Amino acid sequence: MSRVTEDQLRDCVLLYVEDDDATAYLFQMALEEARIQARCFRVTNGAEALDFVLRRGPYVEAPTPDLVILDLNLPRLNGFEVLTEIRRNRITNGLTVAVYSSSVNPADQKKAMDLGADAYLVKGGDLDDFIQAAQSACALIPRGPVMRTA
Repeated sequence: MSRVTEDQLRDCVLLYVEDDDATAYLFQMALEEARIQARCFRVTNGAEALDFVLRRGPYVEAPTPDLVILDLNLPRLNGFEVLTEIRRNRITNGLTVAVYSSSVNPADQKKAMDLGADAYLVKGGDLDDFIQAAQSACALIPRGPVMRTA
C-alpha cells in the first residue's frame, strides 16, 4: 500500500482511544510535529470507542474514522475487547485499527494481530518515538475512505 499524502491526510478522520492525558498530549504534539493534519478525535475508554465507531449515544453524529489508534489498557472495555467488537460488527469490521500500547509482551502483540489489528506499535518514551508511531499509523490509512455512511 502506498503512503498517503499530506493532502489526503487532511480529509482523514483519526480516532485515538487513550485514557492517559499525558500520553494523549504527546501524541497530539507528535501529529503536529509530523505535520499530520487529519481530523483527530479522542475517547478515553473502550465503551466510548465502540459508541464512536458505531455512532451511538453522544456520538450519533460522529464521523466514521479512517483509522483507529487503540490503546490496550483501557477502562470499561480493554483494547482487546474493543478490537474484537470492531471486527465482529459488519459495520465496523473494515476499519483500519492500529494498536498503540506500552506492552512489549509478544503474547499481547500476537493476540492483537490474531484479533485483526492492522499494526501493533509500541509506545516509546519521548516525542521522537511518538512522531515515528504517528507516521507509521497514518501510513496505514487507505488512499480513499473505506467506509462512509450516508
